Amino acid sequence: MAPLEPSVGLVIMLILTSAWAWGEESSKLPPDTPQTHGKTLSRRSLNYPLGKEKEPECDIGEYLHPNKTHCCMRCHAGTYLVGHCRSRKEVPDCKVCPNGTYTDVHNTVPKCFRCSQCGPKNQITVSECTAKRNTVCGCRDKEYLSGPSCRKCSSCPNGTIVQQCEKDRDSICHCHNGFFLERNNCYPCNSCNTETCRESCEKAIRVHTVVSPEADLIICLISLVVAFGIGIPLLLLAVKWIRRIRKDGPSHIFYSCVSVQQPTKEQIPEAMNNKIKTAVFPVEYTQKETLTVTAVEMPVSKATDSQELPDCVGPAGKAQLPNNPDVLYTVVDHVPPFRWKEFVRRLGLSDYEIEQIEMEQRRVRDAHYEMLKQWRLKKGRGATVECISCVLNQMELSGCSEAIQEALPRRP
Repeated sequence: MAPLEPSVGLVIMLILTSAWAWGEESSKLPPDTPQTHGKTLSRRSLNYPLGKEKEPECDIGEYLHPNKTHCCMRCHAGTYLVGHCRSRKEVPDCKVCPNGTYTDVHNTVPKCFRCSQCGPKNQITVSECTAKRNTVCGCRDKEYLSGPSCRKCSSCPNGTIVQQCEKDRDSICHCHNGFFLERNNCYPCNSCNTETCRESCEKAIRVHTVVSPEADLIICLISLVVAFGIGIPLLLLAVKWIRRIRKDGPSHIFYSCVSVQQPTKEQIPEAMNNKIKTAVFPVEYTQKETLTVTAVEMPVSKATDSQELPDCVGPAGKAQLPNNPDVLYTVVDHVPPFRWKEFVRRLGLSDYEIEQIEMEQRRVRDAHYEMLKQWRLKKGRGATVECISCVLNQMELSGCSEAIQEALPRRP
């Protein structure tokens, strides 16, 4: 039994030596490097079978070469692929599409696509085919594209167009009351023979019945607003006018100048001498009030700027017309406005003076007052009541002359 002891110790030593050697070999590799039957495997070889490597990843606009060794650029729009690139740094062989063909994107196709043809179904060519774009087909005016063919846009007879016809959509119609919509056309309800159109017609009748009273009410309200808006102001004006008549009396609103026929330099027919000339016009008139004049036709002596002035315009030896606004306005109010310019021309004012005063004074009555005042300053002592009466008699307005002479003493 003694000879076995050395052999056991030798075996133990051999085991320890082998373990140490194996530990030294393992320490030379990275800690996460796997081993298989003593052969080191890389990370790349773990994901693929033995002898195969990962395919390269291509960027946008590139494609993988058929050999799967590198990436090539795609051909641009308008070209097609003839030959692949030999390496990633080289450009593939691409050629331009021949006439009648196209490619509209980056591609790797071996030949271009044939251009489309327009016309078989009422289509028209909007733009011709190019190497980079296919033919663009469309429809004529007032037509829309429905599938592959063009159709006429609906005109919505017996209805209104809610939305106009577009390139790829028909008009949208809304039928009038008493019509129903079918295939985008409006048909009368009396021709309805389906349940769907009956519902549409009944609904339209209900809506019309509900809306009609509201429409009538709106029209009635509008009529009342218009009536009150116009009637009330007119009523107020009428009341104001009636109160003014009652307060002032009719004699302060209208008066008449009755002219007795006066001899003139021109021969006047006897039949005209027997007529009574009456001019009725308002005494008080403002810029806002409308001047109302009613006159019986009467012969008027012609007066021009070159006509000789009356004899009374010179110094009359009478008292000068006082510079009193009440007196001057009395004369203004008793001379018919439609003959005022003739009156002041006969007194001696020029057309320039008349127009100048009219531009300065907007109110007619004030303008007449300023003209009479200008004449008084211009003539001095010759501006007398007798001169005014003389001119009025020549104008065949002796009634107005008498009214002025009667009214002046009553004024202070």
